[in-house]
Amino acid sequence: MKRQRWLLLFLCLAVGLVSAIAHAQDETMATADENEAVIPEGTEFKLQLHTTLNSKSSKPGDRVLTTLLDPVAVEDQDVLPKGLRIDGHVGEVKEAGHRGKGGFLTIVFDTVELPNGEKLAILGSLTEVFSNAGGGTPDVGPEGELKGHGASKKEQAALVVAPAAVGAAAGIGPGIALAAGGIAAAYFLPRGKQAALEAGSLVGMRLDRDVTVALAATNAKPDSPAPPKTPQP
Repeated sequence: MKRQRWLLLFLCLAVGLVSAIAHAQDETMATADENEAVIPEGTEFKLQLHTTLNSKSSKPGDRVLTTLLDPVAVEDQDVLPKGLRIDGHVGEVKEAGHRGKGGFLTIVFDTVELPNGEKLAILGSLTEVFSNAGGGTPDVGPEGELKGHGASKKEQAALVVAPAAVGAAAGIGPGIALAAGGIAAAYFLPRGKQAALEAGSLVGMRLDRDVTVALAATNAKPDSPAPPKTPQP
């Protein structure tokens, strides 16, 4: 009988201990949740570019410097204040070529520097160009690639129509003349445009995976940082 009592007492103590540990873990997780915020994949940022990019001169791995223009909120709470450094690097680059082929390059956003100086790894891609400080608006492809314009339809049409008109005047059949125009369009189109953005341009970025941010790090009040220096090309 005494042995059974001790066994019962032991079981009660064990159950109580397990319950206390579980409760402590729940409280710890709740506290962690309160002190952290998850910025979900697909969140869009508006950035100001501080690096000049050009598919002729930029190289894979070149650093790309930007700052956040608008705060980023999660559930109506700002978790990233405006003015933070969000940097990245140049990914793939291809220079513009002959026959009207425009250049392109990709930007991989990889780091956000929090107010307390901590650097947080992210993964983001270019979504759009709001304004280009150098003039013009380069295209942004579905995979986030910055694309220079190729030859315009007007330029292509001119190279096709001109030989056709000359051929008609010389009595050459329209089919042969149009074929000659197609060859001219293939070989004599001007070089395409480089993919280019000047420092000071405004661009959009999409977050490509979730990021967990410690709120204490974003609420820190460091000394005002000096503006990022633009690398010399």
